[in-house]
Amino acid sequence: MKIEPMETRGTTADEIWAVEGGRARVGLWYEQAPEGMGGRVGCLGGFEARDEAAAGWVLEKGCARLREMGCAMAVGPMDGNTWRRHRWVTDRRERPAFFMEPCNPPEWPVWWAKAGFDVLSRYSSSRIQLGEMRPNLKALERRLTAEGVQLRPLAMARFEEELGGIYQVCISSFSKNFLYTPLDRESFVGMYAPLREVIQSEFVWVAGNGDELCGFVFGVPDVAAQQRGEEADFIVKTLAVLPDKRWAGLGSLLVDRVQQSAMDAGFRHGIHALQRETNPSLRITDRFGGQRMRGYVLMSKVL
Repeated sequence: MKIEPMETRGTTADEIWAVEGGRARVGLWYEQAPEGMGGRVGCLGGFEARDEAAAGWVLEKGCARLREMGCAMAVGPMDGNTWRRHRWVTDRRERPAFFMEPCNPPEWPVWWAKAGFDVLSRYSSSRIQLGEMRPNLKALERRLTAEGVQLRPLAMARFEEELGGIYQVCISSFSKNFLYTPLDRESFVGMYAPLREVIQSEFVWVAGNGDELCGFVFGVPDVAAQQRGEEADFIVKTLAVLPDKRWAGLGSLLVDRVQQSAMDAGFRHGIHALQRETNPSLRITDRFGGQRMRGYVLMSKVL
């Protein structure tokens, strides 16, 4: 079986390898891959395969190349870092994929397991009935207001400036996250700028303290469901708060505020999307009555 390198132009991958006839392909990231896990980590992403044999061959080649480049562990599927596409869907159930959710054939993670990959981390998405369970946050809101915190919708007229403030919150809030990789401001803005057409001001709430942001929540309608002509849920996609004890509880308040905006707009259900199973944000999901609806995994292999 012939495996050849492919052109990486137009991608972020350091290398791409493919099995002849388009039977399988995988991208490699090792120059700016995540740190930790007891050694240098390499990433395998952009994976596609038509059959198990080709999948095994291309994954073996990818792991061999990562080992040659000094990596001690392969992690995937991950397009270089957790800012980009990563995770396999493993517990899919009957519901179609929602907007910005990973999507893959069920056999792909099985083929990775047969190639020697084990589950490294688990994630889930949960569905809630908006307004059914709602914690009493009045005392929390009074305390944060006394601290000088003000909540407001995103100012679309200052979109790029607002993204800059959100970026600062992200790099501080996510810096201790699992497999975190630093991202420069320009790249961050470039990732979110294409979403401007689907972003609605009332569905992105920011918390400010003086001239600086200390938290935000990003929500968006399930555009995929809307395009299928179905009733759409409201997706709570990203929540971040600066790691400061003064802002304890701010995440719950932001989620409550954006979900109220969703209810005001006529949404009946929400999705708390793509949460790592050890993430404290799951406690917020539980407070609002979240029920797990999908499961995902990230996999790894010692090289």
